[in-house]
Amino acid sequence: MTRQVGGEPLLPAPVEYTSPMTTLSPNATSLLVVDVQRGFTDLCPTELPVPGGAEIVPAVNALLALPFARVDATQDWHPPDHCSFLGQRDNLYPPHCVAGTPGAEFLPDLHTDRFSTIWRKGYDRDFEAYAVTAQHPGFAGFLKASGIVTVVVCGIATNICCFYAARDLRLAGFEVWLAEDASAGIDIPAAGLFQAKAKDEGIAIGIRYTTAAEVAHHIQGVAPGTQGDALGTQGDALGTQGVAPGTQGVALG
Repeated sequence: MTRQVGGEPLLPAPVEYTSPMTTLSPNATSLLVVDVQRGFTDLCPTELPVPGGAEIVPAVNALLALPFARVDATQDWHPPDHCSFLGQRDNLYPPHCVAGTPGAEFLPDLHTDRFSTIWRKGYDRDFEAYAVTAQHPGFAGFLKASGIVTVVVCGIATNICCFYAARDLRLAGFEVWLAEDASAGIDIPAAGLFQAKAKDEGIAIGIRYTTAAEVAHHIQGVAPGTQGDALGTQGDALGTQGVAPGTQGVALG
């Protein structure tokens, strides 16, 4: 069921970007808010603070106020002995976002009431899932079945969990916009993860790097203050906790 073994899949050959969309249809556009959690900020300095992580909340909230068809959020939800942690198999990161701890909580003042569904990831001890698409292989199919054509991505970290999700969604056929001012990135040399490299790869496959203001400018067709049909709902995606049986996509409520 998984799309990788022991890490993120290798980047496929670049595909030509042929559809520079300039208008976003609210009924066919979703927002993906990636890992906007305490453990990735200086609120938890012993975990994995990303420079500027806490400061993105106003820009993320500005996106959350827009009339998307649905808003999905991801939440790292690691066991205390996750394979990526220092002293474990991959020995890359300090323990962070451990399930049930303050570091796993969303950032204060983030408008989580706008989330349609929370998709937890990273909960398998021996499996690294930077992207929601790695932990939940049915995610792209679920969005397509929901009529989504374009996904706006934001969160932490720009070049890691945001990038891998954006890349997978772009290669699955979606238009993908990544809001840089509503995201924060960090270079992790030990893991070969670099902000400039990820952006170059993203541009090569047609990810559009943008701002929250540009996204707001291009969403048209819905009166100010109108919300997408899926926003604020409390039902599970496809009636399950996540798309694939046994996964941990968690609907609010």
